[in-house]
Amino acid sequence: MKGIYLLIMRLDAELSDLAIGRLGRYDFAAGHYLYVGSAFGSGGIAARLAHHERAAKAHPRWHIDYLRAHAALVESWSVATAARLESCWARRLAGLPDMAIPAPGFGASDSDFVSHLLYTRRRPQRDRIAAALMDCFLATPAAEFRLDLRDY
Repeated sequence: MKGIYLLIMRLDAELSDLAIGRLGRYDFAAGHYLYVGSAFGSGGIAARLAHHERAAKAHPRWHIDYLRAHAALVESWSVATAARLESCWARRLAGLPDMAIPAPGFGASDSDFVSHLLYTRRRPQRDRIAAALMDCFLATPAAEFRLDLRDY
């Protein structure tokens, strides 16, 4: 199945001057990171989540691969849908209390939103995440979707 996904990761200690491919070098504070991605290519959601579940990559492909090597995967949300809602998800999640954008352009090379990576000190509450994501579905004529939530 193809669709979109959200990774929630935890970074236990500050990470200074991490190179993120051609995007540049960034400092990452300890706390929780939310990353919104799409999985419309070969293998769909299952292949993309399997890729992200492996922390270390010999040859990082996406921006998130560089951070994922240092951050623990805590939770993933995936939605099987044809609707391209990743920018909406990132925008809505960025509007949650205490959310910040740590690296402009991160994961957003084909997006109309500034970043698909968000940061917060504390793990966000599930009901707030769900409400933010559902706002996107309610504003889009997506006829059908299926949600999968995983704890790691």
